[in-house]
Amino acid sequence: MRTALRRLLEQRAQPLPPVWRNVILVVAAFGVLVASVWAWRSSGLDAAALRWTPIVLLLLVAAPLSLLLKAAEFALAARVAGQRPPTSRLLEIAVVSSAANLLPLPGSLLVTVRSISEDGSSYGTALAASAVPGFTWLGVTGVGGGIAIVIAGPPLLGALIIALGIAALSATLILFRTTAPPTGRFALGASIVVVETGWLGLSALRLGLAVTALGVDIEAAQALALSVAGALTVAIGFLPGGLGLREALLAGLSPLIGLPFDTGVLLGSLDRVVWLLFLAIAGAFLASSRRAPA
Repeated sequence: MRTALRRLLEQRAQPLPPVWRNVILVVAAFGVLVASVWAWRSSGLDAAALRWTPIVLLLLVAAPLSLLLKAAEFALAARVAGQRPPTSRLLEIAVVSSAANLLPLPGSLLVTVRSISEDGSSYGTALAASAVPGFTWLGVTGVGGGIAIVIAGPPLLGALIIALGIAALSATLILFRTTAPPTGRFALGASIVVVETGWLGLSALRLGLAVTALGVDIEAAQALALSVAGALTVAIGFLPGGLGLREALLAGLSPLIGLPFDTGVLLGSLDRVVWLLFLAIAGAFLASSRRAPA
């Protein structure tokens, strides 16, 4: 049964025709644009009360860095599988996998797995290679965010998050040792840790800018602690992009680390609106560039 299932998955992981890739890019761009409008209208945010400098930094600095880190993450997952995809493909997968998180499933992981399998790896190898950066991110965020919660909030909750992070890092080590190529393994592992640590710092930056845009001061430990909410929504992965769940976790965590409850309700929506808006622009640009004649 297990062999038959794996064979079926490998058969399904066949390359998509170019026309369907273009369709997916266009649909993804339109979908995230609609989602950004929905997120703004449902958040209750008032444009007149916002500080716009942090929002501009979110859109023009933090969001592009997020996309570049997403591309770097996919590049490292591909290297774990023994592949080196071109830069144009890295950016395409970064946009499409981010948009796929709007689906009620772990869309980013599925896009990454299929993309790696399209380039010659078995489905099992592609799945393991894709999971290595993901588990590393959960582990780094759990340990770093847990330490921040210990500093800014309940020590017991922080210790629990740290323990979960260590468990994720242990799973990462097992996957990495059984999947990564033997040559250059240390440098590859170090690169993955650096990128995922960058994700933690960038997540804290995005949430910190969103809080500042709402007129609330925030400390570095508080911003790092809030990053745990994003990791939990990805780990759960059954709601489209964590819609609602991420905001609820941010709202529940905020009073525990000294931030107002209503700030937690709004900051997640603001960060989501800006990210989806940028993603829609990036997806539309990528789709138009693919349709342009050579």
